Formats: sequence, structure tokens, C-alpha cells
Amino acid sequence: MTDKKEFAERRKHERFKVKNGAIAIVNPTNALAANQKHCQILNISRGGLALRYIIRDGESNESVELDVLFMQDICFTFLKRLPFKSAWISHTASETYLSKLRIEQQGVEFGEMTAQQKSQLDRFLEQCTIR
Repeated sequence: MTDKKEFAERRKHERFKVKNGAIAIVNPTNALAANQKHCQILNISRGGLALRYIIRDGESNESVELDVLFMQDICFTFLKRLPFKSAWISHTASETYLSKLRIEQQGVEFGEMTAQQKSQLDRFLEQCTIR
């Protein structure tokens, strides 16, 4: 008899790692809020993506917009204002007690996209991911 539980995959879509040169950009919807964040995309699928970013002490969790950008050589793909909702957030403690930075990872689920956004996402998945 085994004590290990079987892992059941719950994702609807296959996840892919992205090529170097791909980032997610998180923009505050309030023009007076803090600057945009450039995030590392950990993986992406048709249903959402996982990303990693740095949080500084005092930064708020204001409402944001999500853009995805890939730029390498002459290849350029830009997905603007993707509808999304947060699926999960993982907080990582800072390395030292003096550090005012912490790393967060977040999974987001894409919302209802326009036909153009779906087409751009398909292009991004085809050209900008590692299969």
C-alpha cells in the first residue's frame, strides 16, 4: 500500500515556458498610482499565466491592467489589456530582515477576450513559447 496520493491535473490547458524576451507588464489603472511592474512570466497557457515580481514595502494592491510583451530580434508581439482575475498568490519572505523587498508569484486566469486578443494569444503561444 502506498501513502502517496495520486495527483490529478486540474488545468484545462497545457502550460508552456516562454522564450527569453517575454515579460508581463502590470499597469495600475489609476494614472496617479505607482509605476508599472515588469514581471517574469513563469509559464503561460490559453487559460492564464503564472508570473513572478518584486514588491516593495508600502506598495498597495491597487487595481491593475495586464499586458504581455515579447520582443526578440525582429519578432514583436504585444497583448494589451488582457482581462484577468487572480487565481493564487504566493509570498516569499525577504532574504534578510533589513530587506524592504519581497518576491511574489501569482497565477492569473484570463477572462473573456475579444477575437483579436484570442488571435494574438494564439500567435504568442505559437511563436514565443518553448514546446
